[in-house]
Amino acid sequence: MNPSLPAFTAPRLIFALAIGVAIGIGCSPTEGPPAGSGGATGVGGIPGPASGGANPGSGGATGVGGTATTGGQTGNGTGGASATGGSESGTGGSVNIVGTIDDLTVTPNPNSVLSVYVSWTTTEPSSSVVQFGEGSLTWQITGPENVTEHEVLVIGLHASSAYMLHALSTGASGTVAGDTEFATEALPPEVPEGTVSVNDTALRQPGWTLMNVQKGNGEPGAYATAPGVAAIYDEEGKPVWYWINGSVVERGGAISVDRTDVGVLMGPVQNIPNMVTAPTEVDWAGDLVWTCTNAMCGGTALMSHHAGKLSNGNYTIMRDASIGGRTSQIFEEWTAANQQVFSIGVEDLVTPPGGAANDWAHGNSITIDLEEDVAYLSFRWLGLMKATYSTKEIQWHLPANPAGGGVPLGGDDVTSSPKMAFDPPSSQFSDIHDPEIHDDGTILFFDNGGFTGSIAEGNPGNLHTRAVEYAIDEAGPTATLVWEWPGDFPVDAWYTTDLYVPFWGDADRLANGNVMITAGRRGTGAQTPESRIIEVDKETGAVVWELKLPKDHGVYRSERITPPLVTAVTP
Repeated sequence: MNPSLPAFTAPRLIFALAIGVAIGIGCSPTEGPPAGSGGATGVGGIPGPASGGANPGSGGATGVGGTATTGGQTGNGTGGASATGGSESGTGGSVNIVGTIDDLTVTPNPNSVLSVYVSWTTTEPSSSVVQFGEGSLTWQITGPENVTEHEVLVIGLHASSAYMLHALSTGASGTVAGDTEFATEALPPEVPEGTVSVNDTALRQPGWTLMNVQKGNGEPGAYATAPGVAAIYDEEGKPVWYWINGSVVERGGAISVDRTDVGVLMGPVQNIPNMVTAPTEVDWAGDLVWTCTNAMCGGTALMSHHAGKLSNGNYTIMRDASIGGRTSQIFEEWTAANQQVFSIGVEDLVTPPGGAANDWAHGNSITIDLEEDVAYLSFRWLGLMKATYSTKEIQWHLPANPAGGGVPLGGDDVTSSPKMAFDPPSSQFSDIHDPEIHDDGTILFFDNGGFTGSIAEGNPGNLHTRAVEYAIDEAGPTATLVWEWPGDFPVDAWYTTDLYVPFWGDADRLANGNVMITAGRRGTGAQTPESRIIEVDKETGAVVWELKLPKDHGVYRSERITPPLVTAVTP
């Protein structure tokens, strides 16, 4: 458990069931031979004989069944149930069921109602497999190997749902199995259920969607009524994992959440009043992996928007630094031992123009390639800058030109060299969030479309958000527009006239080539749309999947991920 969270004072509920029968699910990925005929239903007591197919099977108890004579090899039964013969069905394979698990327990995870711990013991070192589902066994999680005390973390559950569960352990003497049932509790109020309004199963990218979620206060701004939340939604819009960062109410909603090698990293959280919760990494159980404990990371430290994990195991954090009466962003590299080892900021790359004041650059993310020694620094009002990471030398600047009249300065007002040109010039973005750098030389941006200086219900400034992709010619240097959405695609008029995100935003290229656009909004007015995650077919522009959150719930960024730990049970 994350020690920074409030202590969990409720007792850990235990659901225990002594098991007398395996329900017929195997544990290897190939289908086993056909089941033979076994003994008749036993009356309990000692295991009785049964004949299976080519492999030993579970038979009936001694009684009226006797020994079946249909051929194959006689197997030892597990008393008390009808003989099933052959190998277990399900994931198939040769499984010699030699006994039952009689101490199977299900323990709720105190960090999440969508997760439980399943535990049992065996008499010899064995594997640990748990299969589970609503009405049928659909998912499987593999736990520790060669142990006698088994504990498997089960994630990917739905709230307020009844589950069946099947545990398997295979050792030198064969496989033991056990079954039980349990039910999950309701979601906490900080975690909303989504609605999937479009779901083209043939064209969407399979997977779950990780994001932050902000529970609003009924107004169109960015003040919240709950702590920072990371959540994962399945393809049907139901939460399957979440983590709530403490109990202090956050503000701003611009909280990065990213999958790491061990779980999820949440960026710095600005709280009410003006305090900061340091970046925190948790595992899939919601237990603490890392947090920045240095005094420079929390409390009154001005950190926001972004944290990332580098290939060397270090972390990056964005700081809002007060320099010369203005706010300028600095991206810092920290070790897991909470030592700052490097930093690079906007004023390392360009000189602020005359009149630069307040949050004149508005940094929001950085992408660092340590192997190539380059960094891409994103600033909403200034645009994207590429730099040599180790020397802090700028390589090029792709400038923003903020529309809407709410920003006094933009990237065009900054003296930088070389400054990249747009082709065509009219394709220049307004203001950006979280650019995605591709190996093919293109960069994908979320272009908010401008800012009027105030946040109101609806879109009174008639501004328009889009996703844009450019091919980068560093020799030019030129950025050539190669794709934009909605652009001229024949989509519903709502996307071309009403889609506007005044702050926040993200655009990602998915594994199948689709583009996922994160359009977070807040507010309760009829003219204000709900937050949406929109997946579009890049070739046709068609919306192939769309998740809507309830009104007044915001989202800053999202990413499509392969479900962690969980695999589908093979028929």
